[in-house]
Amino acid sequence: MSEIHFNRYLLILLSILPLSFLIGPSISLINILVFDIFIILFFFIKKDWSWTNKIIIKIFLLLYLYLIFNSFISIDPMMSFLRNFGFIRLIIFFVGINYFFYKYKYPNKIFTFWSFIILLIVIDIFIEIIFGSNILGYGSNEARVASFFDDELIVGGFVLSFFFITVGFYLNKHNHFDNFTKVIILFFLILFFMSIILTGERSNSIKAIMGLVIIIYSYFRFNFKSFSIIVIIFFTIMIIINNNNYIKDRFVTSIIHSGKTFSSSFHHGVPQDNPSGNLYAKLYRSGYEVFKNYPYFGVGNKNYRVEACTNKFYQRGIHIMINDYVCMTHPHQIYFELLAEHGILGTFFILVVFSFLLIRGFKVNIEEKNFIGIGCFCYLFTMFTPLIPSGSFFSDYNISLFFINLSIMYASSKKLNIFNK
Repeated sequence: MSEIHFNRYLLILLSILPLSFLIGPSISLINILVFDIFIILFFFIKKDWSWTNKIIIKIFLLLYLYLIFNSFISIDPMMSFLRNFGFIRLIIFFVGINYFFYKYKYPNKIFTFWSFIILLIVIDIFIEIIFGSNILGYGSNEARVASFFDDELIVGGFVLSFFFITVGFYLNKHNHFDNFTKVIILFFLILFFMSIILTGERSNSIKAIMGLVIIIYSYFRFNFKSFSIIVIIFFTIMIIINNNNYIKDRFVTSIIHSGKTFSSSFHHGVPQDNPSGNLYAKLYRSGYEVFKNYPYFGVGNKNYRVEACTNKFYQRGIHIMINDYVCMTHPHQIYFELLAEHGILGTFFILVVFSFLLIRGFKVNIEEKNFIGIGCFCYLFTMFTPLIPSGSFFSDYNISLFFINLSIMYASSKKLNIFNK
């Protein structure tokens, strides 16, 4: 396989990466696996494994060894086996992205294509809001927007995962833009932000606000322009909330009610005894109870559901959960999930690894004024926001989006790219 053909294959696979997520989780997984196969074959042919000596690769391999260890100590090893052993695909993906950015100058084409895909999704969100269904006829049974994901309410988080990358891409090119072009970019920035709020996904809306503040401050520092943009965004939020009863209920009434019921729902006692309480507080409490019962290394990756859904007994013909457990796939909050499934030692190790990578990445990208990397950091940083609900961190969907941003944050930096000397 010549390098020209290798280059073309990688270009195609990376360009269609967002589309593969839209088609389905299995397609996105296949896309990444095919990308990995090409990378492995390429380095076998070149017989160049010098990148394995890089400190970041050694850190990833340590994390991988820990995850394998986590499988063996899980209460149901088979449940966590594929998730933990499959983590190697993301390390290979990280290497491949770094090599592609180091060797070729095609990332501009990829980011441009991604921009059109995300813009199409944003337009589709507005179409569904206005007409009740998207351009394919999909429409959520709830008032919330699903767009191309049909019945899965994840489109806001998906837009967010590629949003900051594309914003950073255009900010890197700001010196080539006239004032009119900059206004157009600002317009689309606000449009993208509005679409995330209109999906009704409160957690991702909060993350979008946090990320925008970081990237605006990084670009403008604290001056009149940054202040003006933040004010515009603030009034945009107020206008959307005030003119949409559903959004008003989601972001005002529901949040106020949740705040009032959170502490009472988190208190010790069987959560199901309080059906009107805060579900997330119950889930957090459930994750905390699992952690208390397995404090050192947890129940094992993907094993929260095993522990929470099998420990129950019958009382007068009614299913009663013990230990404040709530039967769901995960506790819906990253820290409670990590503590429940990895314990205090595993959680500490995981957080130290990713904190080191994120802090190092942000510091270097700020020094280089690389806004692609800063945009990636905005998404990665918000993944670790305390208290607000989140998806399962190590699920194929979430960890893949996480590693796309982590890989690009390092690959787009001259200093951090593992192939730069």
